[in-house]
Amino acid sequence: MKEKLKRVEEEKMKLELYVADVVDDHKIKMDAMRLKIRKFKKYAIDIEAWYHYAVGSIVTLVAILIAFVVAFKCFR
Repeated sequence: MKEKLKRVEEEKMKLELYVADVVDDHKIKMDAMRLKIRKFKKYAIDIEAWYHYAVGSIVTLVAILIAFVVAFKCFR
């Protein structure tokens, strides 16, 4: 009886360790996924900021060009 109880406790302990390992692996995978998502969001924001900067610069240059053309037409 004692041996059977001891064997059951050992199996229970092995199962608990296995469950703890599985939960730990899952937590590690979730942390890695969160890190990937965070990096992707940062990359997407950087790309969007670059796009807005480029479009804003082009619009500004076109506005300055139009201002010079209008000034030459008016003051000539």
